Amino acid sequence: MLPLLAALLGCAASNEKVETVEELLAAAGFKIFYAQSSQEQANLDAIPQRQLVSHRVKDTLTYLYADNEQCDCVYVGDQAAQDRLRQLAAEKMQADWQVEASELRLDWTMNPAVWGGMYP
Repeated sequence: MLPLLAALLGCAASNEKVETVEELLAAAGFKIFYAQSSQEQANLDAIPQRQLVSHRVKDTLTYLYADNEQCDCVYVGDQAAQDRLRQLAAEKMQADWQVEASELRLDWTMNPAVWGGMYP
């Protein structure tokens, strides 16, 4: 798994972060399934939480992202969805970096001390 994907998916602690991860998963084509029985809840609890994990059944590789705290659900995707998730995660990280760099430049240019005390 790419480090950037791990950064986005590995530790979703705040509600805002979780919403972002869920939006990325949905946009990538992952399907959401809610635990509706005690057996489904037990299956959900057995999956590592808030981590993208792979699961192979015969020749089919499936990716799972379980969240029993926020939604009692699991997102399930195939290889195409996982590839799209990587692409979206990379795009999001690049966009976030550009916003942060822009804000830093703005802070730097708005600081009078940077200009050698030209302003009182």
